[in-house]
Amino acid sequence: MYRWLSIIFLLAAAFFLAGDIYVWATGGGAFELHPFGQWWAWIHRDSLLLLQPAVERHLSPALWDPGIQTVLEWPAVLDFAVPGAVFWLLRRRPRESREVAQSRR
Repeated sequence: MYRWLSIIFLLAAAFFLAGDIYVWATGGGAFELHPFGQWWAWIHRDSLLLLQPAVERHLSPALWDPGIQTVLEWPAVLDFAVPGAVFWLLRRRPRESREVAQSRR
């Protein structure tokens, strides 16, 4: 399960990195890693604008700031690459390694 989650998160990170490279290549200027909130606003602004009142009303105002707002301000590549790397490290060892480890006991 962790392997598939890591693949999904790392592919999303690659997608956002490719998008940042594309924006840099077509727009000129300095290379910039865009925040996740900015990507979300580009994709679907209305759902982003509804997120804050929904979280504050139905979950907790303390959850929005500093929690979700901070994640929205981080670069999108890091928002997906870090969990992807963590899930990759948590994945199970291959079957052969487990069998070798069990035979040594």
